[in-house]
Amino acid sequence: MKMSKITLKLNERLLKVINVISDQAQNELEGLVKTTHTVQFELFPGSLLVNCFFETQAQLDNSQALEKVFQRKLQKLLLKQGILLKESSRNLKFCLAQ
Repeated sequence: MKMSKITLKLNERLLKVINVISDQAQNELEGLVKTTHTVQFELFPGSLLVNCFFETQAQLDNSQALEKVFQRKLQKLLLKQGILLKESSRNLKFCLAQ
């Protein structure tokens, strides 16, 4: 499916934010393996989900306290791009890598 011009611009702004939050997470979170995201633009921004995957359960447990911090960071970065999240706790999750 071809994306409209508006969706392409929105995707560019979103990818900038995803790259920034991914870099910050990589630098600040021990054991972070990768960061991924999914989005359905027809349901955006509620459909955005950023997952931060950790190597071990212990590393995930140690980083769990920072999950809310990164949710707020994501919300602030998106707001700077003109994208308002209603509940950032639904848009960023820390997970165990499979």
